[in-house]
Amino acid sequence: MAARQPPPPPADVQNVSENGTLQLVGKFMKTYWKITYALTWPLSLVPMMITYNRPEIRCAVTILTMAGYWITECVPMAITSLIPLVFFPLFGILSTADTCSCYMNDTIMVFIGGLILAVAIEHSNLHLRIALGVMKMVGCTHGKLLGGLCAVTTFISMWVSNTAATAMMVPIIFAVLNELEQAGLCRVFEEKVDPEHPGKEPERYPTRITKAYLMAAAYCATFGGTGTIVGTGTNLTFKGIYESTFPKAEGINFMQWMVASMPQMIFNTLLTWIYLRIVFMGYLRPGSKDAQIANIGVEGETITNRVIQERYKELGGITFHEGAVASLFSFCVFLWIFRKPGFVKGWSEMITDISVRDSTPVILVSILMFLIPKDLNFLNSFNKDPATRPTKPSEGLITWEVIEKKMPWSLMFLLGGGFAISKGSIASCLAKRMGEALVPLKSLPPVLILFLVSFFVGTITEFTSNVGIANITLPVVAQMCVAMEMHPMYLMIPATIMCSYSFRLPVGTPPNAIITVVGNIPTKWLMMAGCGPSIYAIFIQGLLFITWGTFVYDIHQFPEWAKDVHSSDDNPQCN
Repeated sequence: MAARQPPPPPADVQNVSENGTLQLVGKFMKTYWKITYALTWPLSLVPMMITYNRPEIRCAVTILTMAGYWITECVPMAITSLIPLVFFPLFGILSTADTCSCYMNDTIMVFIGGLILAVAIEHSNLHLRIALGVMKMVGCTHGKLLGGLCAVTTFISMWVSNTAATAMMVPIIFAVLNELEQAGLCRVFEEKVDPEHPGKEPERYPTRITKAYLMAAAYCATFGGTGTIVGTGTNLTFKGIYESTFPKAEGINFMQWMVASMPQMIFNTLLTWIYLRIVFMGYLRPGSKDAQIANIGVEGETITNRVIQERYKELGGITFHEGAVASLFSFCVFLWIFRKPGFVKGWSEMITDISVRDSTPVILVSILMFLIPKDLNFLNSFNKDPATRPTKPSEGLITWEVIEKKMPWSLMFLLGGGFAISKGSIASCLAKRMGEALVPLKSLPPVLILFLVSFFVGTITEFTSNVGIANITLPVVAQMCVAMEMHPMYLMIPATIMCSYSFRLPVGTPPNAIITVVGNIPTKWLMMAGCGPSIYAIFIQGLLFITWGTFVYDIHQFPEWAKDVHSSDDNPQCN
């Protein structure tokens, strides 16, 4: 006799079971989505590589894998940047030695030396003296203080990272605003009570005055980084990709970049000051509520001036540490500018016929930072009074312990990964194929293409790392220029600058994240306020580059060395 089968469970029990399984799957995916994505994304690209087993396709799979990892950050970005060291040799694109050379070159050394200089400036508190000194000079109304904040943040960000520049200015901003609030002349935050939960702690939101100051610090730190080749990682990414893609071209000159880029940086900073005053401080609207709140009167100016004076006095007199760092910094800038200025014979041309790049002077100064003591105590070594004799050696202007803590080492790998992508794209013929696909764009006016590229890059850079976007887009833009027979700088430099111009989302750049967290600024407010600089920055940098930039770089014609980038002699397999 057959065993009696148990009755099936009711439909509602089955639904509960299915829902429970779905919930578990959803919870699993939410918990382990990074590793799941990291494994499935490259596997999904394998069929394409098997179907079209060619070097350019294998290179494209490598780049797409890196792009997916960079955008989602499922793996640390620095580790993602090392993928070419595995894929390129195994896929027959580049040898291990050629790939490794991308991770240590002149551009990487400029980056390391520039960061040592920036860390030394921060370590000596020289940056704080500059900031407070400028704000003490400009005056103490909200409009003048905002202008001083914009100017000093922009200047400091030319030499240190935009993250450090923003983080440095935020405490100064809150110190001034808190003093004004205690005097009853302004409010730093507003509190909003949830009517449905009256016992809950009220949420704090920054006032319009506070938002103006915080956004000024973030936006101007971003603009300042574009003023020098060492100001931000995207500029150095461009330098490395450009010089590796076009090895026969003249290298990127520090002074040339500075002369060409500073006008757009200055105009954008000035417009940011005016824009924030109009939007948040009632400028040009004297009868508005914003204008009345922004008017702190004589008493407010006195309090603000006192706070800044006290903060500056706390620094004391200029120390030997600050003076030595300032002198070495100025010496490095001098060597950069006059290495090969063009209008006179440079110091490198006087010394040797061998090519000297920007890494040589900055590494020289970096070494001196470790050799020169931060104080003059050693002069008392033979003093008659034993109490004044030093018992231990003085530290250098910078120490390795400080470098270890403050140096963003991951960015070095990120730059190297971008250079490897560029070199692999050329070696695998992917660059040539992309150039051929973009030939139809040649019919469009170059100016229109420049603004379209700027708009596209400026949009996608809002969603992920600036350097990551530069690594992905600049090799493509370089081949676009070759395909359309225009000077590569004509599109690459505007695209590079636009990689930095992220104003609307916290994830776009660290300054946005800093002010969002410390200022408790909702993302929607940041998005609305960031639309202004996102729009005028495109037009300012585009118009000034078309006029002033093309004149400085002398890029009116398609150069011969760009025609040879895919020559059959260098790349026989691309024929």
